[in-house]
Amino acid sequence: MITMTVKLIATWIIGGLFLLSGIWIVSNLELTVGVPETSYILALLSALGLILAAGLLWISVAVATRHHE
Repeated sequence: MITMTVKLIATWIIGGLFLLSGIWIVSNLELTVGVPETSYILALLSALGLILAAGLLWISVAVATRHHE
């Protein structure tokens, strides 16, 4: 019972960290002189991946909580 709760909380926190990382990357993106377009696009896609992974983790926690009750 307690291990399930710890796992859910850990998954929820990891999702928050993924979201924080993705938003941090997006907020620091600038396509300026000296920044290759491929690097810009790669950073944008990695931030999108982190944000989507955070959403997936939070959905998993919501579903597991619903089934746990």
